[in-house]
Amino acid sequence: MAWGALKRICGSTDDRNENKHRLVCSFPEDVEFAERLRSYKGNQIRTSKYTWLSFLPKNLFEQMHRFANIYFLFICALNFVPIVNAFQPAIAVLPLAVVMSITAVTNLWEDYRRQRSDRRINSLLCEVYDR
Repeated sequence: MAWGALKRICGSTDDRNENKHRLVCSFPEDVEFAERLRSYKGNQIRTSKYTWLSFLPKNLFEQMHRFANIYFLFICALNFVPIVNAFQPAIAVLPLAVVMSITAVTNLWEDYRRQRSDRRINSLLCEVYDR
């Protein structure tokens, strides 16, 4: 933002500060500027993939992009066809369910650790240096 625009926003008419790099002003009554500030995102770090609502759909979507899981799902589906089935269909689903459950639990644990790390980093105090 240009210096003139900042002076207009702050309501400053003082030209002595034009050579400084920093402008500090408060906007308790400027509603328009406060609304503009609220529209910007914060600088918080978020490296986690999932939320509590999106975990199951996103995790299943990611797991179904692995060739081995698609293959075993196909074998399970074939086992439900009476002509082709080799053993009970419920037994065919068991290995796939176990592998996908273990993978989901490990993904959940990793994402929990990422969220915990994000909270720790976002709560740190920062020092800002101006030139």
